[in-house]
Amino acid sequence: MARERIHRFESEGKRFAIDTETCFCFECDAISWDVLQRYPQTPANRIYHELAHKHDRAELAEVVGELEWLRATGSIVPDFKPEDAKKLIEFEKGLKKLSLELPEAQSETRPWRGRSTAQDAPYRERARSLGRDAIALLLGRARDQEELELEIIEPDAVRDLELLGDLCSEGLRVAALAGKRLTVAVRVSDVEVPKAPEALRGHALSMRIELAAGADVRAALRGFAKAQGRPLASWAKALQSEAESVLGRIVLRPGNAALGAAVEALDNAGFAVIELDVDGAYLAEEPLTPAALVQGLRDAAVYYAHRLLRHHYFRLDPVASLFWRIYNGAPQARSDPAGTNELAVDSAGVVYPSRLFIGKEDFRLGTVKEGAIDEEARKRLDDVGSATTSACIRCWARNLCGGGPSAVHHALTGDFHTPHEPWCQGQRAWIEAAVVAFNVLSGEGVNFTRVYHTLRRTARPSLFTMARAAFRMSIGVRPIEEADAVLLRDWENWNGAAYFTFTDAGLLLATKYDREMDSLHPQGVDQELMLLRKEGSPFGMLKLRPGELAGLAHGWVYMHDPADYASEAIRKGFRFILKEAASGQDVFRQLLVPAGPSETALADFLRAVGFQQVGVCRDGLYLHGRYHDVALYAVQVDAL
Repeated sequence: MARERIHRFESEGKRFAIDTETCFCFECDAISWDVLQRYPQTPANRIYHELAHKHDRAELAEVVGELEWLRATGSIVPDFKPEDAKKLIEFEKGLKKLSLELPEAQSETRPWRGRSTAQDAPYRERARSLGRDAIALLLGRARDQEELELEIIEPDAVRDLELLGDLCSEGLRVAALAGKRLTVAVRVSDVEVPKAPEALRGHALSMRIELAAGADVRAALRGFAKAQGRPLASWAKALQSEAESVLGRIVLRPGNAALGAAVEALDNAGFAVIELDVDGAYLAEEPLTPAALVQGLRDAAVYYAHRLLRHHYFRLDPVASLFWRIYNGAPQARSDPAGTNELAVDSAGVVYPSRLFIGKEDFRLGTVKEGAIDEEARKRLDDVGSATTSACIRCWARNLCGGGPSAVHHALTGDFHTPHEPWCQGQRAWIEAAVVAFNVLSGEGVNFTRVYHTLRRTARPSLFTMARAAFRMSIGVRPIEEADAVLLRDWENWNGAAYFTFTDAGLLLATKYDREMDSLHPQGVDQELMLLRKEGSPFGMLKLRPGELAGLAHGWVYMHDPADYASEAIRKGFRFILKEAASGQDVFRQLLVPAGPSETALADFLRAVGFQQVGVCRDGLYLHGRYHDVALYAVQVDAL
């Protein structure tokens, strides 16, 4: 039986198709649905003949032509070459992540509360030694890997804040000396939150903060000084940081199927990054069934998609990462790095393939004190993944699933290389639900690549922080999208505003194609953004570009209705957008904005926001057969 090359499915009265190799997905109409039942294995003339009684030949030819164009671009049904088979079973070598469980306090009756005494000295030294061994293990086995992660796990609470800070600082220092970019993450598991919303009942919560080079380790960890008995809103505030080198998240291990309500509760509490520990739900003392988890994940994905449509940007994993792979056409043959790119060290110094394997003696690889890893035992996990698992090879979801987590397979079937069929069915159902939810975004022209990356560390002004600030006010902000092309063309053509004329091109004409290319292929380091009203309709534009001098950025502002320049609510929201964009950014301390000769409303707007006129560009603009002066306005952003 041949492998399915294009998977079709129906949901909520709509039809969808997804290429099983490239992960390219799209919604189908009736003609496309019928054609894809036969494409690509059936010749075009035969398709026309078999469907002649249902559809017009010209329309069939148009659909086949579109599919052939997608095929020619490599979006669907790629040619499979012999060398591609080898690539499928190749894997990256070198350790990327190491999880470390710190030893528990010696006395159950006297747990640590953030400070230590002389009685704790032996324990502190043991924990410090274990941490150093873990750092050495990570760096020693990293090989050519440049991006590394050390996750330090504390059960219930942080017992010694000073020790934890020392280990984090030591890891960042040693990694920098080794030429590696290390992220140190601290994870406090099973945190109890008093007076938590009813939607969180039954779920387990963990708090995680990630520190990169340049982070103020002590300040970032201070929020973990009191882990238990802390309200949810307080945790949300503690995990937010304006520093680009610090990122906090809350991790929810599902305990029931009501994930949509749980995600909504965490979103409303103010968490910017939410992670659903789906794998942990299968390994819990009372594991959930795949069917229950699928329904919960479906609800969470739908909620997330609708929030993004309203320009409420936050990150929900694994939904966000799956959306990104679907959008970007980024298949993965292996999703589980255990044993190959990931190891874990428990509180006794025993090494395991990953955090999910801790405590399973069959997967014990050695100890850090022995100074040796059982390579034969570790190599067992080198061939996991969809390309080497018989149950996955013919599965249509293999390149989005990646074979799944080996620890979950071992827990459900007793064999880490054999997936549990109900789990596979649930995984396929969940991926179909994600495709449906994603198409809600795609249908509105949302560029999810940008949405995804704005919720990660970046050296450019953070769109996420700008959006967060804007939505406290009465305006919103998002990148320009391909779907904006017609609107932007109509705004730009024959428009004398400095936004369109006082530029490198200085043209008065633009086509729909031009604006589509602007959205798909941004120029250099420019950020071109749409200004939105509260209900989501665009009313203006903002473009930012780093300047030639340190700390200086160039900006362009345009509002289609001049009356909007006089709105106090818009002025207030715009001020907050600039402040958030510049927060923690050395490249964006001052902003220089031009105003054309006829843009008195824009000039008044800039002065009201806090700009001052700093000069005039004499004869800087040639428009309508003569030269015009252009006024330049500047602001010290941190003074707004």
